[in-house]
Amino acid sequence: MAMYSRVIKNIRIPMLIFVTALYLPSAFGQEPEEKPPERAPRIIQVTAKNFEFEPSVIHVKEGEKIQLKVMSVDKTHGLHISPFPDGGKPNTPPGLTFTYGDDCLKLKKDLTETVEFIAQDRGTYSFLCCKKCGTGHGRMKGQIIVDP
Repeated sequence: MAMYSRVIKNIRIPMLIFVTALYLPSAFGQEPEEKPPERAPRIIQVTAKNFEFEPSVIHVKEGEKIQLKVMSVDKTHGLHISPFPDGGKPNTPPGLTFTYGDDCLKLKKDLTETVEFIAQDRGTYSFLCCKKCGTGHGRMKGQIIVDP
C-alpha cells in the first residue's frame, strides 16, 4: 500500500504541471489568433491589340491584391511587368509581389491569361510587350500606378 501511495504522489505532480501548461495560455487571453478571411482580388480586364494595351494606365491601391485578365485580340503579344518602381534606387525591394505569372507572359490571340500580384509599395511600375509583334512593338507599353 505504501508503494501505491508513492506512485500516486509521483504521478500527481507531473499531471498537475501538464494540466497547468495546457490551460495557462488561455488563462492569460493568449488564444490563437484567427486570421481574417482573405480578400478576393480586384479583377482588371486588359486587352493587347495593334501595338497597344487597353487600358495603358492602371491605377490600384497600396496593399490591394490584383488579378489582370489579359487577352490579345489580333495576334500573339507578350506581357512583362516590372516588379520594381520606375526610378527606384539600386537594391530597392520589389513593390509588386507576383502570386503567379511568368516573367514574359505569352498572349495568344483570343486566349485570356491571368497575372496576379499584390501592390506592396506606392510608385509607378512599367509594363510592355515582350514578344516581337511587328513594327509598332516598341510603342506597346503601359503603367501600373500604385496609389496610397
